[in-house]
Amino acid sequence: MMMKLICRRIAAAMMIVCGCVLLGVCAAAAQQDDLLGPDRWPTTVEDTVRNILARLPAEDKQRLKTIRKEDLIQFHHGWGTGIRNYYGLWRGNTKLLAAACGRPCHPDDASGIIIEAVWQELQK
Repeated sequence: MMMKLICRRIAAAMMIVCGCVLLGVCAAAAQQDDLLGPDRWPTTVEDTVRNILARLPAEDKQRLKTIRKEDLIQFHHGWGTGIRNYYGLWRGNTKLLAAACGRPCHPDDASGIIIEAVWQELQK
C-alpha cells in the first residue's frame, strides 16, 4: 500500500517535471522567432539602451531605477541572457561587443555593461 502511494507520487512528480521541461523548450523555440536578425542589430551601446528603454515597461523602469548599482548582477541571468540573445551577442554582433567593452570581449561582459548603461540612463 505504502509502495503504491510512493510510486504514484513519483510518477506525478515526473509528469510535472516533464511538462515544465517541455514548456521551457517550447518557450525557447518561440523566443528564437523574436530575435533580431543581423540586419537589425544595434552596433552601439547607446542605440541598444534606447531600444531597451523603448521596450521596457514603466514598472520595470521604476524598479530598475531604485536598484543599487552593485546589485545589477542579479540581472545576469534572465534579463542579461535576453540581451545576449536578442541583440546577437552570441551570434556575431562583434560591433556591439567592441562598442560595449572597447575591444572584443565575452558576451556576458558586454551584456553587463549594457545593463549598467540602461541603469545609468534611468538615474538621470
